[in-house]
Amino acid sequence: MRKSIILSAGAIAVLIVVVLIFMFINPSTRYARYHQHLRNPGEADLGICEVCSEDILLCTHLPIIMINTFGQEIPGRPLGFGMFNPPLEMHHIFHTTAYGETEIDVHVSVIDNTGQWNHNIDTPMFESSATMRIRGNSSRFFDKPNYRIRLVDENDQNNRLPLLGMDPGHEWALHGPFLDKTLMRNYMWMNIASEIMQEQFVPEVRFFELILNGEFQGLYVLMETLRVETSRLNLNRYRPGMPQTSYFFGIEPRSNPGRRINTFGNYTLRLELGRDAEILYPTYANQSEMVQNYIMGSINTFERFLFSPEYIRHPRQIENFIDINSFVNYFIINEFVMNNDLFANSTFFHKDVRGRLVAGPVWDFNNVLDNFFTPFPYDEFMLVGRGWFDRLMMSPYFTERVINRWHELRRDLLSEDRLLQYMDEVEQWLGSAIDRNFEVWGFSFDYNNLSLLARRRPRSEDAALGVTVAELNPASFEEAMEQMREVIINRGLWMDANIETLRKYSHPSRHALWQHP
Repeated sequence: MRKSIILSAGAIAVLIVVVLIFMFINPSTRYARYHQHLRNPGEADLGICEVCSEDILLCTHLPIIMINTFGQEIPGRPLGFGMFNPPLEMHHIFHTTAYGETEIDVHVSVIDNTGQWNHNIDTPMFESSATMRIRGNSSRFFDKPNYRIRLVDENDQNNRLPLLGMDPGHEWALHGPFLDKTLMRNYMWMNIASEIMQEQFVPEVRFFELILNGEFQGLYVLMETLRVETSRLNLNRYRPGMPQTSYFFGIEPRSNPGRRINTFGNYTLRLELGRDAEILYPTYANQSEMVQNYIMGSINTFERFLFSPEYIRHPRQIENFIDINSFVNYFIINEFVMNNDLFANSTFFHKDVRGRLVAGPVWDFNNVLDNFFTPFPYDEFMLVGRGWFDRLMMSPYFTERVINRWHELRRDLLSEDRLLQYMDEVEQWLGSAIDRNFEVWGFSFDYNNLSLLARRRPRSEDAALGVTVAELNPASFEEAMEQMREVIINRGLWMDANIETLRKYSHPSRHALWQHP
């Protein structure tokens, strides 16, 4: 008996070693991302719906979320709505209710029949009271709004529910693609970013169709919000009275003065005008002067080393301060998709009290891959001079890791074939939901129907070369898809040919005076 037990234990040990080796060789297998379009049946899989009738507003293979505002207008539109270039302060002032409230009480119903057609008259899987407002930065100016809901119970306490198969949560973002005529940028790149960053938290995303006050609103993406929770951004919790704490902070244009911190980055001019670092965790109620000073001191310690000659002389010591793999992945993801928002909007970092500073979570890919208000060339690096990356790139140690990781990802997760196939699979799976969406929002394919803040426009130098507004704004879903395919192909090929040139940013000539004391 004892011998058989020993053999069994040995066999288990061998099995564990084999699994670990396999995971090392295939790092993408360490974390299985849920891709909705690969896991849930499409229209062809379900066949013809046999219960549809004229009194059914919506029959779809996608989940349905229905929201009743009881006749209330949803607050959150900027007061400068429709203006071409409202002053910066106009972006900070939003419409409220007649009583000055920033949210309204609503009722939310979720219909999600697993493996079956969904109808607006079906019995909801979940129902909950909620608060609701319009959310976002530039997207607040779009005709098709983004929303934020907070699920609450009868006592107005957080009501955590596992919506559309995701982990339970009470706060959710409802992303309505509008400027993105492919409808899939946030869905696609949240999923791909999660595969690249592996176990690190990247919000889960699910497509659904929205009915608001009985009116169909088209295709939306339900997104987990960035919250410190066990199933989301999992940090050791703040303990009242302790000077040391885990923290989570972001760079945004509309920071709360009470949450704002002044770091070394402010003095080195690494933040854009009107942008600030804002503590998001611990919560505002727990942000004592002691807590704020600790967080500022922690960030400053890293930044002072990064901007000192010591970083050039001893570059590997940067790993005493940051999770370098997260910064490498974060750079590659955002550089490849040409994320102009980095270090200006929706830029986040976090640190566990027992760990090092981590780049991310990633957030908001709506404007990437040349889908910003003005075009960006695919044949140049965007982020090498942004924020901390300008200094990180001065070290061959960091630069070589970026180059090697890029080559690794292009063989698999970021390969051209894989990305184009992903787009085609999502399009095929969405099926008629695309047509239904543009039955409501198809007017946006004519840029003359859009406000100047809801359409793409040429830069002055592009206009001088004859680039027109019509060229930049796709006239159909198919044209939008083709534009994104072209950018993916051209961007990937250009980075393949030029990734090695990143070494010039860490060439000794850039910091010759710092090479010797």
